[in-house]
Amino acid sequence: MKKILVMLFVCLFAVCAFAADKSITVNSNTSFNGHAVTPGEYKLVYQINGSTAEVKLTQAGKTVATATGQVVEQKNPSRYNALVDQTNADGSRTVIEIQIANQKQVIKLNADNAAVGK
Repeated sequence: MKKILVMLFVCLFAVCAFAADKSITVNSNTSFNGHAVTPGEYKLVYQINGSTAEVKLTQAGKTVATATGQVVEQKNPSRYNALVDQTNADGSRTVIEIQIANQKQVIKLNADNAAVGK
């Protein structure tokens, strides 16, 4: 009985948490959770736990920025790994969403995280 409970717990934990990393190219200057991100190649490391995701943007093995976001289901899978940004009133750009190739889920960064200076 104890083995069954342990196995059930392990299976439930595996379903609730998911971690991965993806390569991503940033094409223009932007802000990721208040941190300046310049054009270049990055690694996006994320862990999904239910409807929340913890995200880390790294370059050359160093963490550039971290953020928390909400996992949202979209109708069609994303075609590419992409950082979606918005243009702010001052002309600067801020990442507001992360899309993962071939996945219907996107990570929408929390408004508090996406604000410059947070």
